[in-house]
Amino acid sequence: MTSNTYLPTLDQGLMQNFRSSFFELAQQKTSQLESSGAVIYLPSAGKTNNMARIGRLELSEVAQRNPDKQYGDYSIDNRLLTKRRFTRTITVDALYDINELIADPSSSILQQLVNAKSRTIDRVIAAAAVGTVNVGAPNGSPTAISAATDGVLTVDASAGLTYDKIQEITQNFINNELEYSMFKGSILCLTGTENTDLMGEVEFISSDYITGRPVETGKMQSAGTYQIAMFAGSVNGGATVTNPVLAEGTTTRSCICLAPESIAISMELADLGITRSATKVNSNDITIDLWINAMRTEGCRVQIVTTTI
Repeated sequence: MTSNTYLPTLDQGLMQNFRSSFFELAQQKTSQLESSGAVIYLPSAGKTNNMARIGRLELSEVAQRNPDKQYGDYSIDNRLLTKRRFTRTITVDALYDINELIADPSSSILQQLVNAKSRTIDRVIAAAAVGTVNVGAPNGSPTAISAATDGVLTVDASAGLTYDKIQEITQNFINNELEYSMFKGSILCLTGTENTDLMGEVEFISSDYITGRPVETGKMQSAGTYQIAMFAGSVNGGATVTNPVLAEGTTTRSCICLAPESIAISMELADLGITRSATKVNSNDITIDLWINAMRTEGCRVQIVTTTI
C-alpha cells in the first residue's frame, strides 16, 4: 500500500545549510536623478501632462509728460508629454524555483524589479534632457523641437573634461541669463572616464583650491558648483554597457548638466506585486508596470557635454 504526502515541506537539514538570500550581481540600485533638484514633478494622474510657460517682458522708456501707454504682448506657450510604459513579468514555479533552490526567490526578484525601475527613471530623465520636446496647445497636435532648437548648448569635451570645460558650462549658464541661484547646485552626470579626467585637474583635487578630499575617496563629489552623479559608461577597448543611462554613440558620449528644475517628470507605479499565474500550474507571476515620461522645462537650463568613449 502506498501513502501520499500532501503539501510537502522542504528538508529542514538542507534549509539550515543553505544561504537563504541571493547574492546580487553588480548593478545600479538607486535612482540618482529622481530626488535631485533638477527634477520637478507633474501630476501623476492621466496619460498626458501639460506645462504652461510664460515669457519675459521688458519696459519701454518714455521721456514726455503724460505719455501714451506702451502696449506689448506677452508670451505663453505649452509643453506636453505622454507617458511611456515599461513592464516586466517573471513567473516563479513553486517546484523548480523554490523547492530546488530551497530559498523563495520572490522577494529577491521584487527587489530586482525595483532596481530596474530606478535605472529606468534615470534613463528617461537623461533621454528627455538631450531629446526632442513637444510644444503646442493642450488640445492640438504638438510639434517636436530638437534640443538645439530649444536652446540646449553643447560643450565639446572630446579632448578631455578639464577645468576649462567646467568653466565653459558656467559661462554658458551666465550668458543665458540664469542667475547664479538658478544654476547653483546643478547636477553634472558623468561616467568613470570623466571622473578620471577630473581627478587629474589640480583645481578640483588640491587643497589650495577646495576643502574636500577627492583623492582619498577616489571619486569626485563635486566640480565647482556642480554636484556629480556617476553612471556606468562604455570604454573603447574595455567595458561595454548594454543599456547606458547617458546616451552613447560609436566614439562619443553625451554627458549632461542639469540646472535645478530643468526637467519635468510624471510617473505612476501602476502595479508591483505577486499574483497567481492564470496559465501556469502552481506558479506565481511577479509584475511591475511603470508609466513615466519627462521633458525639459527650458533649453537653457540643460547642457550637453560631449566626451570621448
